[in-house]
Amino acid sequence: MKKKRRALISVSDKSGIVEFAKALTELDYEIISTGGTHKLLKESGIDVIKVTDVTGFPEIMDGRVKTLNPFIHGGILANRSVESHVKEAEELEITMIDMVVVNLYPFEQTVTNPDSSHELIIENIDIGGPTMLRSAAKNYNDVTVITDPIDYDKVLEELKEEGCTTLKTREYLAFKTFRHTADYDSLISNYFSSRNEDSIKGYLQISTPLNKELRYGENPHQSAGYYSRNKEQIVEVFHGKALSYNNFIDIDAALKLISRFNDKCCVAILKHTNPCGIATGETIEEAHAKALATDTLSPFGGIVITNREMTLAGAEAINKVFTEIIIAPSYSEEALDKLRRKKNRRLLTYSQENLKRLLNSKYTVSCLDGYLSQDLDYAKDSKENWIIATDRKPTEEEMEALEFGWNTVATLKSNAVCFTKNDRTIGLGIGQTSRIDSTEIAISKAKKFGLEIKGSVCASDGFFPFRDSIDAMHELGITAIIQPGGSKGDPECIEACNEYGITMIMTGMRHFRH
Repeated sequence: MKKKRRALISVSDKSGIVEFAKALTELDYEIISTGGTHKLLKESGIDVIKVTDVTGFPEIMDGRVKTLNPFIHGGILANRSVESHVKEAEELEITMIDMVVVNLYPFEQTVTNPDSSHELIIENIDIGGPTMLRSAAKNYNDVTVITDPIDYDKVLEELKEEGCTTLKTREYLAFKTFRHTADYDSLISNYFSSRNEDSIKGYLQISTPLNKELRYGENPHQSAGYYSRNKEQIVEVFHGKALSYNNFIDIDAALKLISRFNDKCCVAILKHTNPCGIATGETIEEAHAKALATDTLSPFGGIVITNREMTLAGAEAINKVFTEIIIAPSYSEEALDKLRRKKNRRLLTYSQENLKRLLNSKYTVSCLDGYLSQDLDYAKDSKENWIIATDRKPTEEEMEALEFGWNTVATLKSNAVCFTKNDRTIGLGIGQTSRIDSTEIAISKAKKFGLEIKGSVCASDGFFPFRDSIDAMHELGITAIIQPGGSKGDPECIEACNEYGITMIMTGMRHFRH
């Protein structure tokens, strides 16, 4: 009599498992199972064997040890093409296991639940499951291994048509299995990493599932995908066409920018990750008008982000310029009625809670044949550490403008120089190889759009090495400067400021963005 094929089923995600197990029994499979899975299958009228009946040993230590047994792993790992393996299994009365259907303890759900204790998290580290999966995947020549319910139908189809799964399918399922266990181990490793201060000295664990396949990357000839394991996204797209690769990059920059301007109603207009203008006001339309005045040409097709609920008046102001993406914490019904009339425009929302999650993440990019990873540079500097280096102290209005300028320059690509007042940007010089070039661009932008530099303040993301920059600021009518300091030329620059009555703050912290 031909021996029945045997499947071991032990799943945390039980979706579709009853139907799959019934189909296997109809295909003359014998099923063995553990714990909750055994109970479910038994109650569903499926003839199922307990793992303890196979091992001859009870589950012990609150279920920590149940499948770690030669009668299980010998049945999975035996190489059917090696005669000695088959003979040894027969002598030891080990029955071959032809299929392993396992998915793991819900570690991810547990570790992301703020109510989970450390002890509960530890108990949700699966040991037997990954071991069985790895054993089955290693022996994919003889064993079909399934971790994902999405593969049940494909396996059943092949069993019905061919009598067994194909080698190609078994190898593909083995690949999925090793990817699954690697991801699982990365989650555990990252959890322990978060509890240890020297985590940067170890390994960078990157294992994140594909969240969305994108139409293409920066250019049409590049393939791209968005990877994220968080079901609750940082932003929610509730209107308009799908986001592109470049959209994701711009949205990331917009959210990090707006995080620096929480105190007042703020509007920022961005293009290619850099701001075209930033301003605050009593209302969104007032702030938008000031931000737009910084540069009335570049915002076409850009992004607008605000930190207040989008109002009808704000929507009408933004609608006057073609805007590809609008981001706000919420929208009034009247604003939505107005903005939804353009079908392809994207409307997004975000929450302060999700913004905090973004700002607490690491910034990681590929570099050479490896990765660079660092903390995000989002923290506002403590004004208590700022040094007023000049004889003249800033007025209250100048101090507001200096703070606004310092938060602005921190969002610009280096080398960066900007002119600001207490509630708006006046001129922005971004991403130049020379700080002098950045200054000249900031001046030319302000003049081009008819904005008065005289009486504004200057912020620089790096120090001024020589007094010639201060001389230039004096000629422009700049009244105050904020910069990191730290140059050998600091005394010379301070002396020049004192000559002109310019107040200068040195923050002791720089904000380079490459």
